[in-house]
Amino acid sequence: METCKKKVLFIYYCVLMFLSFQVSDVSSATDTISTNQPLVGSQRIVSSSDIFELGFFYPYPGSLFFYIGMWYKHVSPQTFVWVANQESLVRSPYSKYFLKISNGNLILQYYTSNEAVWSTRLNSNSSSKDVQAVLFDNGNLVLRDGPKPAVLWQSFNHPSHTWLRDAKFKWRSQRLTSWQRLTDPSPGRYSLQFDPKTQSLVTVWNGSKSYWSSGPWDDRLKTFKGFPDQLRFELNLSDSYITYSPVDQESAYRLVMDFTGQFKVQSLTADGFHQIWAQPEKRCEVYNYCGSFGICNVDEMLPPCECVPDFKLAKQALPVRGGSGDSNDFSGGCIREATFQCGNGKDMFTPLKNMKLASDPTTTLVLAASLVTTCASACVANCSCDAYAYDGKMCFMWTKNAFNLQRLDANQGHTFFLRVSASNISQAAPNTSPAALNTSPATLHQGKKKDKVRRVVLPVVLSSLLAVAASFFGFYCCISSRIKTKRRQTDKNKSRDLLEGSIIDDDGEQICHLNLGDIMAATNAFSDENKLGEGGFGPVYKGKLPNGMDVAIKRLSKHSSQGLTEFKNEVILIIKLQHKNLVRLLGYCVEGDEKLLIYEYMPNKSLDVLLFDSLKCRELDWEKRMKIINGTTRGLQYLHEDSRHRIIHRDLKASNILLDDEMNPKISDFGTARIFGCKQIDDSTQRIVGTFGYMSPEYALGGVISEKSDIYSFGVLLLEIISGKKATRFVHNDQKYSLVAYAWESWCETEGVSIIDEALCGFYSLKEVMSCVHIALLCVQDHPKDRPTISQIVYMLSNDNNLPIPKQPTFSNVLTGDQQSGSSKLSAFSINEATQTEIEAR
Repeated sequence: METCKKKVLFIYYCVLMFLSFQVSDVSSATDTISTNQPLVGSQRIVSSSDIFELGFFYPYPGSLFFYIGMWYKHVSPQTFVWVANQESLVRSPYSKYFLKISNGNLILQYYTSNEAVWSTRLNSNSSSKDVQAVLFDNGNLVLRDGPKPAVLWQSFNHPSHTWLRDAKFKWRSQRLTSWQRLTDPSPGRYSLQFDPKTQSLVTVWNGSKSYWSSGPWDDRLKTFKGFPDQLRFELNLSDSYITYSPVDQESAYRLVMDFTGQFKVQSLTADGFHQIWAQPEKRCEVYNYCGSFGICNVDEMLPPCECVPDFKLAKQALPVRGGSGDSNDFSGGCIREATFQCGNGKDMFTPLKNMKLASDPTTTLVLAASLVTTCASACVANCSCDAYAYDGKMCFMWTKNAFNLQRLDANQGHTFFLRVSASNISQAAPNTSPAALNTSPATLHQGKKKDKVRRVVLPVVLSSLLAVAASFFGFYCCISSRIKTKRRQTDKNKSRDLLEGSIIDDDGEQICHLNLGDIMAATNAFSDENKLGEGGFGPVYKGKLPNGMDVAIKRLSKHSSQGLTEFKNEVILIIKLQHKNLVRLLGYCVEGDEKLLIYEYMPNKSLDVLLFDSLKCRELDWEKRMKIINGTTRGLQYLHEDSRHRIIHRDLKASNILLDDEMNPKISDFGTARIFGCKQIDDSTQRIVGTFGYMSPEYALGGVISEKSDIYSFGVLLLEIISGKKATRFVHNDQKYSLVAYAWESWCETEGVSIIDEALCGFYSLKEVMSCVHIALLCVQDHPKDRPTISQIVYMLSNDNNLPIPKQPTFSNVLTGDQQSGSSKLSAFSINEATQTEIEAR
């Protein structure tokens, strides 16, 4: 039956493809996608006056992914104004996908699947045949039910990086977000927002750091200060939106949040769009324009950015494969060319004079100091210190990132002392002295023998570089060698493939397998120095691959309860998930008894490492905690609603939230995750997996799994982030207590104020904290039907509307540490922090 169904779908797909080529001339003239006329392959829809065009596109030649986008039809070079699936990467070829109307929604769907890769996500099950998507001449894609009824959905309400005329920019729910790079439409670091408090437009880096403001709205002139005279704005305070139109109605303009971090106004001429205005006007005023340890040059005759000595341009800042990158993109910053061993006396500091000092409060230590030598000594003693500076009173030390370095004119700024390795000391300035740098005379004596070192070291370095290049080429070939095989494999064949060292996913794609010898070398034979931590399935190590990439390697314990099934599940599942708030799987290894997973490395480790440490928790101010909450919510929303496969995580907790170098959260550990069908509501199991304290009552007691199981875990996680207290080891008034019960008591008595982490020292938005406590209590209600969905949580976090009143949770009072002996079912749970993976129901 399944084979027959596939054949029918394949024939249907072939017929549609045939028709798409036969009627290409007709389809190019229509502006509508209807229920009986989807967009297939190379078809396009064009606005009635032939201005805008919408269809599938590749961001650059040779790209592995494609997007649904809108662009000006007759403008060269191709100029995009809107992208639908910015956060939903879709693997090529696009000829196997449909953009169609289904159940009242516009969706992107694979030809053999019933699940949407991307959709307008309306709560609609309309079967009306009159629903259609129409592309208008103003660049607005409108979904409507018939030719005249009210708009169901429109692209103007979901802008990407371009603000078109007549579009109402709603400041409570919208922002312009830059592309990641010139050829990467995924959401970038920069955004344009409207600040209703100051009534001004602002540009923001990473959703937190504003670095340019238009100044307040001038109601008399009906504009913002400094904007081009060619544009007029309308500010509607009652409906919370701004719109603009050109003074000359025949002219065409576009407002763009550029990937460089500049907000630009561009005018259409005979040879394409040209910039007539940009802010910030100077590139060095853009926050993090040159990335970490990149120096911005004000002089327009010089390259925009350069790396500090001993550093090189990071790989992610280089042009993308195929040569279609942009040489002015330095957002990836700079990384060290060579590592150094702390405390071996072989590291020195080179002074960079006349510098505007770097700014990054999250990785900058500030100490009171009376002498520069005191500052130098403090940095030398700290293995994490990459650079220091002294302003005459205070010592500044940078422990990881150094953003916004800038070279100033002579006799301006300060001296920035950069830690460099002895092998590259020839780049250091000649006036570097032991007194100022607190380094030994023996180290300086080594520098005087640089000619001898060159003769000895240069051949070795060149040989090493060739070896690294060969290793990198092998790893690159491995990653890029995912080939198509049989469409489906039986479970028996998949298991055999796994044991023989390869995994074939459901789409017939081979997932990269790494050599155990390379992993042993990368982790120094799994040495304790490289160990990052240990979870319920085994230890995790930091490793460096032959190409220099830092990775995290999870080594499944031979006694771990995560066996072959969970291992295969995690590999096949994660390789399909592409989202900025989900950890990325790079490869795996199966050799002998060893089963290993290779992930991207997260420098700030997991959330629990910072949150539950009495000193490190002070690094998590409220702004960072909200960033972690919002990012985790987006990642969970992708799993529940937006990914190709609907995923129930089943083990959402602080130790499974990893933090990258910019404190962006990424959900990890999918070994226990469960895939749901698109219409499946819940499931049941006799194999209970998860962690005590985070499990929902219906799952812990009855094995019932649903999206609401993850919502309950998210509610507990939210309470932990607010309180700084661990749910599995919560003690109140010297007695074991439930964090959920304590939060309820706090909410009833003080609206949640008493639960707030003391490490925040009163620096937080009380309104936001109280709202988060309220949302958390809605998530941990006993009955799944009472808990909100993840999309409702996203809405609650971004809106000030009245929230429903939560019901008192009672399950939390049943599973405290003292009460486990009351039931044979409850006594099976572990109260440690490890993931519990096998509990048989009784």
